[in-house]
Amino acid sequence: MLLTHDESTPFARYIHRVAEFSSLKSFHMSNFNHPVRAARKLIVAFSLSVVVASVTGDLGWSQISSGTPQKSMDPSSTNPLLLLQQRLSQGAMTAAGIPLEGAVDPLSYIVGPGDSFSIAVAGQSVTPAPVVVGIDGRIVLPDAGAVQVSGKTLAEAREDMLRALRVSFARSEIEIALVQSRQFYVHVSGSVPRPGRYLALPVARVSSVLEFALADTSAVANSVFRPSLRNIQLLHTDGSTSSVDLVRYFAMGDVSANPYLTDGDVISVPSHDPNFNSVSVGGYVPFPGRYDFKQGDHLADLFRIAGGRPDDPNIKGIRVSRTTNGSIQTHSFTGSEAFGEKGQAFVLQPLDVISVSQINEGQGLVSIEGRVEFPGTYPIVSGKTTLKDLMAAAGGPKADALLRGAFIERKSTSKSGASPPIDRFQSETALLKKMQSSDSLAFMQHLRLTDLGFLSRAYFTMESRLQNRVSLNLVDALSADAGPIYLESDDRIIIPKDVQSVYVLGQVNQPGYLPVQSGMTAEYYIAAAGGRSKSADRVIVVNPATGSYSDLSNGPVFSGDVIFVDRIEPLAETADQQRLVIEEYRVKTDARFRTVQTVLQSVATLASAIALIISLRR
Repeated sequence: MLLTHDESTPFARYIHRVAEFSSLKSFHMSNFNHPVRAARKLIVAFSLSVVVASVTGDLGWSQISSGTPQKSMDPSSTNPLLLLQQRLSQGAMTAAGIPLEGAVDPLSYIVGPGDSFSIAVAGQSVTPAPVVVGIDGRIVLPDAGAVQVSGKTLAEAREDMLRALRVSFARSEIEIALVQSRQFYVHVSGSVPRPGRYLALPVARVSSVLEFALADTSAVANSVFRPSLRNIQLLHTDGSTSSVDLVRYFAMGDVSANPYLTDGDVISVPSHDPNFNSVSVGGYVPFPGRYDFKQGDHLADLFRIAGGRPDDPNIKGIRVSRTTNGSIQTHSFTGSEAFGEKGQAFVLQPLDVISVSQINEGQGLVSIEGRVEFPGTYPIVSGKTTLKDLMAAAGGPKADALLRGAFIERKSTSKSGASPPIDRFQSETALLKKMQSSDSLAFMQHLRLTDLGFLSRAYFTMESRLQNRVSLNLVDALSADAGPIYLESDDRIIIPKDVQSVYVLGQVNQPGYLPVQSGMTAEYYIAAAGGRSKSADRVIVVNPATGSYSDLSNGPVFSGDVIFVDRIEPLAETADQQRLVIEEYRVKTDARFRTVQTVLQSVATLASAIALIISLRR
């Protein structure tokens, strides 16, 4: 019987805990040696379970019969501690439900109260159910008595149990297996938003509990301080301590920096001020930024944590800058030295700055797509490789390439703000907000000395984000006498196919693609598309490469151009558009009314002045 419980009152919590100790969960299978005692315990457990259900109101007889729980305020829906408890308790119901990294190591697994063992002699189980280690740390073996196993490794506990069982089963093969691990509490303290007591398993590591206790990195009242994930202390009940470095674990996969938990452990998370107790890593590394200082760190350690690789051929050199007695001292290393004995012997200090330089900083990649002989990605040197060089490497344009419709997309723009340092331990939402704030701040700095209004500033910001094309005419750019057009890393060149057609849409009777005719105007293609409809208005011709348009309907139209015929009436396709049309009409009506009102007032004022003058003359 599984009873849900409401722990909103102390009385309910007390009753629930009493029920746990008296229920079938704590019923020891060794009591089958005393049938009368076992029957009494069964009756007491069932009766007390019914009492608890009726007192707490969590399970009524109607629920037992129908199987439908009544709606009530469930604290586990918002309390992360209860969520963790439910998650661990559900996973501990069966051995198959426990998430493992593999078979437990008998030399490192520590046995404790609640562990369940299966005992078999000559291939036959000697107990109807697994034998559980008692809360006093002893396990009661059949025909062997009690054996103290708590605090010992699995290998030591198994050997002690085998030694005790061989007295009665000396001539039989004995097998002992750990079939179910226990649950226990650990304590989390220090720079965490939710300190307290958490359920854990012997196969859980420190990070498993801190995922819940450290859900938010803003753990202390002073926003300057941050949790030091590299200096976590794990205090054991025997007085010993273990050092935990979660940053090293996450970056390098070093499981020794994220040890297993044992009964009653205390996880202490200290705080640190990055302005005084950190080491900065920048330059050619995957994860630049400031890392909390850990005593005894070497250059090779922090370089690996920042994502550096010893076999990276693009590392030109590494320099460590350090302030000593008011002067800056530098220590230079090569890439191999930083990962070798020299880097492992160089001990870091707080506020050290590690800079990594790249051998070929100007190298990059660009992509060319569309109608060229060999489309794909090509290596370039930023600021040196030209568009002509790339086109030659790609085999040149194909015969059906629409050169006047080609364009270059450039990701990097001078208007965007500098990207903030990436923090792998910060939420994606917080990082996105930081990037948006940095971008908006850059635009404000560009416009702070202008006299542009609010709408003009907003329009400038929008255009700066949208316009990522390099203004050019590929036909002229590839001519023999054209000047060089230098490419930048991550440029994207698109050369569309010339389908020898003009696209006509809008207020025409037969919109669509029409075959291009040399020297023909927009009026010719509109007529070929069935002519204008009754609601047709002005004509716009759009250039496919630049997006520029022209109102001239009598100029020549070329292949790839788009002809759009607008409509004269402000019709709406959706309800939202209709509201906008109505609002626009209201604004225009109000403007006309105010204009007429102003004119009438002016005429009335003038008439009054004329009448006054006439009356004075008379």
